[in-house]
Amino acid sequence: MQILWPECGWRPVSLTDLITAASVKKEYRKATLCIHPDKVQQKGANLQQKYIAEKVFDLLKEAWNKFNSEELF
Repeated sequence: MQILWPECGWRPVSLTDLITAASVKKEYRKATLCIHPDKVQQKGANLQQKYIAEKVFDLLKEAWNKFNSEELF
């Protein structure tokens, strides 16, 4: 199932790209740049795309915060 539209710039990430904490951080930053609500709006996204990008962005932030909190233990 595809959630994001092709023009957003998102590319799938393989598990081999997420082996180290540094690589997770790198991929997280790439992902947030693709779907940041301000960036999506600048690219001329429609209302549905803006809504989807906002929800995906929120989920990424939530996952990132969880990853960082678990990394400390």
